[in-house]
Amino acid sequence: MTRRILTKKRVETLYQMAIVLSALWLVISVSHSRVSDTYQQVYLALSHQITQSLEDIYTFDYNNEQTYDNFSNELVAIELEAASLYNNLLENQQRYLPFISPIPEQGVQFGHHIKTQVLNFTQRLERLLSAKVSYEYSGSTLKELQRGLLSASTSDTDKLQLYQYFDNQIARQALTTDAQTNNTILAIDSYIRLNSRVKNEIDQEKQALLGSEIHTLLNDVNTYWMTRTSNLQGHVIFSGVLLFVFLGGYIYWRQWIQQYREAKLNRELFTKEKERSHLALVVEHASDAIIITDKDGFVTWANTAFERLSGYQVNEVLGLKPGSFLQGEETSKQEVDKISTHLKKGEPVQSELINYHKDGTPYWIDIAITPIRNYQQEVEQFIAVERDSSVRKSLERDLRLAVDSADASNKAKSTFLATMSHELRTPLNGILGMAQILESSVTKTQHKEQLNILLESGNHLLSLLNDILDISKIEEGKLELEAVDFAISDLCSPIVTTYSSICTEKGVEFVLDNQLENGKCYRGDKSRIRQVIFNLLGNAVKFTRDGKVTLTLSSTPTENGKDEIFTISVKDTGVGIPSERLGTIFDPFTQAEASTTRKFGGTGLGLAIVKKLANIMNGDASVTSEPGVGSEFVVTMQLSPAEAVKKQQKAHVSLDDQALAQSLNILLVEDNKVNALVAKTFCTKQGHKVEVAVNGQEAVEKVKQGHYDLIIMDNHMPVMDGIEATRIIREELHSKTVIFGCTADVFKEAHDNFIAAGANHILTKPLQKESFIDALQQYRHLLVMPPKHESNNKVVELIRHDLSQISISNTTEAELKVSPSNGKSLLSEDRIKQFKQTSEDALTTLITSYSSKDKATLSSTLNLIHNECNATGLSRMVEKTRSLETTLDGDIWPALEEMQSLVNLLEVNIHEAVRILDKYRDTQNQSVLKSSKLSR
Repeated sequence: MTRRILTKKRVETLYQMAIVLSALWLVISVSHSRVSDTYQQVYLALSHQITQSLEDIYTFDYNNEQTYDNFSNELVAIELEAASLYNNLLENQQRYLPFISPIPEQGVQFGHHIKTQVLNFTQRLERLLSAKVSYEYSGSTLKELQRGLLSASTSDTDKLQLYQYFDNQIARQALTTDAQTNNTILAIDSYIRLNSRVKNEIDQEKQALLGSEIHTLLNDVNTYWMTRTSNLQGHVIFSGVLLFVFLGGYIYWRQWIQQYREAKLNRELFTKEKERSHLALVVEHASDAIIITDKDGFVTWANTAFERLSGYQVNEVLGLKPGSFLQGEETSKQEVDKISTHLKKGEPVQSELINYHKDGTPYWIDIAITPIRNYQQEVEQFIAVERDSSVRKSLERDLRLAVDSADASNKAKSTFLATMSHELRTPLNGILGMAQILESSVTKTQHKEQLNILLESGNHLLSLLNDILDISKIEEGKLELEAVDFAISDLCSPIVTTYSSICTEKGVEFVLDNQLENGKCYRGDKSRIRQVIFNLLGNAVKFTRDGKVTLTLSSTPTENGKDEIFTISVKDTGVGIPSERLGTIFDPFTQAEASTTRKFGGTGLGLAIVKKLANIMNGDASVTSEPGVGSEFVVTMQLSPAEAVKKQQKAHVSLDDQALAQSLNILLVEDNKVNALVAKTFCTKQGHKVEVAVNGQEAVEKVKQGHYDLIIMDNHMPVMDGIEATRIIREELHSKTVIFGCTADVFKEAHDNFIAAGANHILTKPLQKESFIDALQQYRHLLVMPPKHESNNKVVELIRHDLSQISISNTTEAELKVSPSNGKSLLSEDRIKQFKQTSEDALTTLITSYSSKDKATLSSTLNLIHNECNATGLSRMVEKTRSLETTLDGDIWPALEEMQSLVNLLEVNIHEAVRILDKYRDTQNQSVLKSSKLSR
């Protein structure tokens, strides 16, 4: 259609250009023809003037001086006419462009030539006229002299001789001597010779005038202009015919176009009329109700569907406003006001509201109202389309009830899991706790083996319980991932150590194919990634009787170039998985076959956890398998590359060596007697004094009455739970005593509530000796008093903890805090990054210089930490570093406990800085993700 319109415009343009050019050619041709004809007439008149001047010279009246003047003026006029014609030709030629000039170059050359020849011709005429005048005057004088001489002669002989002399019959020498010397005879002789000479000149000038080029040139010019005029008249005729043809063609083409447009308009009108009839048919039989109102909202038309939907006939509602008879008490006033506001502005609007049938039955409708405007953009009427949405609203209500029911079911499941977790972990705490206590006290090998079996069974039961809780957390979206820098080598080391020995015992080859570059580091949840690998390897080893198990680690860059797709592949030569089971292998509580549990054991949660963890890390899990040949599991996850991770310095001492040298006064708050016995035994074996309270209320009373170095607080207890008791101890009693929360709840909410109430640390049941001793060591700076003499210390070196193992519950001593509202610090991101980097570097130097007794390096490091903490606003750290600097300046080596206290404080603040930076990064990633979603 567009191409056709362009073609029509092009044809019309060509026609118009042809008409304009033809008309222009006609005008130029006519103009040039008239000019040529004018010059031909002028030169013809000039030719007549020259011919007339030749005739006038032979009829010249020599006795009339006025005739001589007239003839002279006539010659001057001829000269001026020729010069004027040439100047006019030259001026007209220069006035126009060369290709449209009416005066050709040849015409100008003719004009210049004629001007020159006319000047020569008039000069010859003037010379001829002068000669003839001289001849006439000299002849008249000669006759007078002859007449006088004859009158003076008396003799006939003399007269006869004079007549003969006058007729040139005799020469002057033939006269008598007296006659020869006569003055009159001498004068007559001079005049005779003069006349003869003038006559010869006249004859020559006449001959020159008769042979002059002016006549031929004037004939050529007249012929030239006449021919040019004739040719131009031919152009005039041809251009006129051409103009007529183009103009006629254009008029015919315009008429054809007009007829085509009329025919097309008739077809369109016919098509539109047909469409209108179809639309009228559709509207009339549409299932949606359609109402047309005028600009004031009064009904002017409605279709049959409206009558079926509302129960009103069209003639009943004409001239009424729909709201006056369709709306009722349950109709939303807010939606009605919104519709009214949009309609007053002439804007389309969509809404849903309740209308009422003629019999009073309410029904839901989806309504869309569109304004119809005229050519002046004024609203003339409105069209409203109403659809009965009662069924959909009923389905939405049922779906909402189903969702509420599902949510209630999920909450019931979560409550059940939390309760079961607590109930299962409570006796498990007693089993594992007592087994650990007995292990350290028995000496017989047989008893130790039996206790090891008990511990292994208990730990296996604990791992199963953890799997169930992990699945629950993931399904509820409560599983939070850590973001710490870790090296792949650190991740692989325990895997190789563990599964090399396991595979060797089973007779299976274990192969680690690490395709990543040496020293490769990532930022992510190291423990969860290890859990994925252990789950995959555990399954592979379990289902492989012989052959080998291959673990392959690789990576590929993502499209954004910042992150990488970390890929874990575990391939085995085991029993394989049937093809019909591959689609559900990652579903919870699903095994490859029904007999798997009996043959190999397991709950079927390992692979489900693997896939869900991969999904949370923006990856996926897949499997390919062939029964009897083996299986290959491939897990991908998106990780951010990190810089090289510094090796953590750890003290190589046993758990017993890490025990506090000073005896603590501990308040144990526990209602379960078995758990109380286990915890009390742990404490007493470390040389601490333990007092037991059976509920929170009793604990609060004991704190009021006495002093305790440490409170171990259970969560669920009768009378008053541990969280409430902790809150009262902190807020009402203002006690600074270290509080370890001890709970069987593994959900983060329970831990956060404990920390929010004022607990310093959370111990998870079943209580493990390692975690308990580590907690004591971590809070050594708050639990023990500084020794009076350094020589009494039993701890021989500073201890640096693994920052990746510090949880949120360990950071209550941190001065670098996050905002409860958004999880960020009031400090800038750059300030926190600077603190983290400087503190991590200084921490290593601090431990090294203290252990090597390097006073200068220790002093400079303390000063660096002091300045960095001062810039970050950590007042407690500033005071501690200042105190240590003062001690060192006084030539006193700082006490180990004071240095350990500084190390602990620095560690928890570094860990908190990492958490804050993670929050910043998560917020930025969410913003980028939200922006990309909006752009899509």
